[in-house]
Amino acid sequence: MPSEHSEKKSKSRTPNRRGSERGGKIRLSSKKPNHVDQHVAKRLRLRRNLVGLTQDELARRLGLTSQLIQKYEAGETRISASRLYGIAVQLAVPITWFFDELEDKKRPSVESEQTSEAQDWSELVTKRESRQLLELYFGITDERLRRKVMEVAQLLKTTDAE
Repeated sequence: MPSEHSEKKSKSRTPNRRGSERGGKIRLSSKKPNHVDQHVAKRLRLRRNLVGLTQDELARRLGLTSQLIQKYEAGETRISASRLYGIAVQLAVPITWFFDELEDKKRPSVESEQTSEAQDWSELVTKRESRQLLELYFGITDERLRRKVMEVAQLLKTTDAE
């Protein structure tokens, strides 16, 4: 006859994972994120940064952990349709926004080069340093001085390349 202690012990061994339960079995998606999931992840990070929210703030609004938001943005965890809808509401964009500029694998090379440039730009503007630099640059009211800053930046780039 099992003791009360052993019953508690066996109950504590029950996995406590998220996922849908059917008949006592836990069903977890075995699918890994694909190129569409990666694109949505990048767009999520881009929009969150453009709105000026931290991962913690977005997580709090959605009732999630910041670690999960981090996994979504890294493309490590797939985002369900209902969760993406909630994210879209919080970030004030239509859900279709996350699929804009989605690269089709069958595009000709010229278009894929343009798409690659757009992706590079999207990744660049998600960085805090880039946004800060833009804010500082456009905070310079004197147009001549802004041009001088641009010339200095170009000089530094060519000096760095040598």
